[in-house]
Amino acid sequence: MDSEEKKNLPRRKFFINGIKAVVGFFGLSLSIPLAGFFISPVLKKNAPGWIEIADVPALTAGEPVGITYKYARKDGWEMSEIRKTAFVLKQADGNIAAFSNRCTHLGCGVTWDPAARRFKCPCHGGVFDAQGKVLEGPPPKPLAQLAVKVEANKIFINEA
Repeated sequence: MDSEEKKNLPRRKFFINGIKAVVGFFGLSLSIPLAGFFISPVLKKNAPGWIEIADVPALTAGEPVGITYKYARKDGWEMSEIRKTAFVLKQADGNIAAFSNRCTHLGCGVTWDPAARRFKCPCHGGVFDAQGKVLEGPPPKPLAQLAVKVEANKIFINEA
């Protein structure tokens, strides 16, 4: 290798490395939005927020009422309609409470027995009082209480 070739070699490496840097920069700047496109549905919050389920005047104090409601839920790119049931109780002081209809033992649907004034789980004999507290059976904790708000005599629950 003569001296002229040795002189051009570092310049050639400089240009090759410069081209690699420019191509890498453009590749990275294109891959970040592309990755964001694929990851963003996972990072978005799926909770529907407050859902109107009933009117306050329609409830009788002390008597839980099972109300089936539905809302749209986005899971990734798929939209689906979710149907759930909650028991809404207007208490003697006028406050509203809402409970999930799912037993805390294995998730079976509980029903309200008006004669016994208790929630009963048909799967393993779990029994809850009107406030959702465990009275009998294997459930480890009370029925899940849902967040409730009342505006203009309308009852809303939060599925968060």
